Amino acid sequence: MQRLVALISDFGITDSYAGQMEAAVLAHAPDARVVSVTHGIPPQDIAFGAVVAAASLERLPPGAILVAVVDPGVGSRRRGLIVRAASRWLVGPDNGLLTGHDAIEGIWHLDRSEYWHPDPHPTFHGRDVFAPVAGHLARYVRPDAMATPIDDPLPAPGILARSQGGSVEGRVVHIDRFGNLITNIPSAGVRTVAQGVVELRDRRIGGVQPTYGSGRDPVAVVSSLGLLEIAVPGGSAATSLGAKCGDPVGLRPT
Repeated sequence: MQRLVALISDFGITDSYAGQMEAAVLAHAPDARVVSVTHGIPPQDIAFGAVVAAASLERLPPGAILVAVVDPGVGSRRRGLIVRAASRWLVGPDNGLLTGHDAIEGIWHLDRSEYWHPDPHPTFHGRDVFAPVAGHLARYVRPDAMATPIDDPLPAPGILARSQGGSVEGRVVHIDRFGNLITNIPSAGVRTVAQGVVELRDRRIGGVQPTYGSGRDPVAVVSSLGLLEIAVPGGSAATSLGAKCGDPVGLRPT
């Protein structure tokens, strides 16, 4: 049975890093289907990477493997992990990147080097450690063969926002190339607030709309990633609203 391996990283697409990681997966699992969710996580932004990984996971089919690499500590004593969550697998560094999901079912420390590249480069564990492990998972090698169960992973630094007292309190975690303000409020959080109103800092944005063109400027929508965002159609919400990463965003009942 062909298994899906999805990739998230901060490698970009200008250099060869993303392609080398994909090739390393296929070297160990030639029948796997490899797709890239994004290689555009801002460099070393573990918090946003954790939000994207958690929000993306359930978009993948059950049994899929998500390799996430935002790893400023590569080559240090930080551990590598396999994480089981929501009937899917995550592989990557133990820096909070993989632990932003609610439904974690098990965590393993990668300590069996015979399942890695024979000579892993200290600056590229994405290619030489995590991709080979993902390939073995795609061939149905059990995690207990490759790793040791643990219960003390680092927590995610940018977990998805949660409901508080009938409202959902979040923040801007990313500004995309269009100037849209991506928050850490998931679609599930939006659904918990009936007839909710979005606020950015002390500015009222209005209710959540189905499309960019459905409301006045600025407009709040649920993005294709499943996260609440604030946009200015035809313009930049970041510029128009003077917004930046970290700004508070609230979804409150009317």
